[in-house]
Amino acid sequence: MIFEQRELDLGMVKKGEKRTFSYPFVNRGDAPMSISIITACECTTTNVDEIAGKTFKPGEGGEIKVIFDSKEKDYSELIDIEILLDQTLPGSEIPIVEKLYYKFDIEK
Repeated sequence: MIFEQRELDLGMVKKGEKRTFSYPFVNRGDAPMSISIITACECTTTNVDEIAGKTFKPGEGGEIKVIFDSKEKDYSELIDIEILLDQTLPGSEIPIVEKLYYKFDIEK
C-alpha cells in the first residue's frame, strides 16, 4: 500500500470549520489486499464503509477520504489515522497496519 503522501498540513483552520481531503494509494504489492478497519479520533470521519472489504489487486488504487471537523478542537494537533489490512506480516499472524497523519493550527 503506497500513498502519494502520508502526512498533510491543513494549515490554519477556524474552530468549527470542516475540511475534506483524501489520501490516494496504490497496491504495489504482488498480492491482492483489502482494508479491514480504519480508525481515528472522533473529529475524523472516513469512507471506511465504502472501501472496507474491497479487494485491491496489484496495481489497483483507491483513496481514503477524510472529513475533519474542528468544532471540539481548542489547540493545534497532529492526528493519526490507522488502517488495518486483512493481510498479515509474512510468517506471522500480526496484521499489517498503515498510518496516515494530518496536522492543523486552530484559529479561535
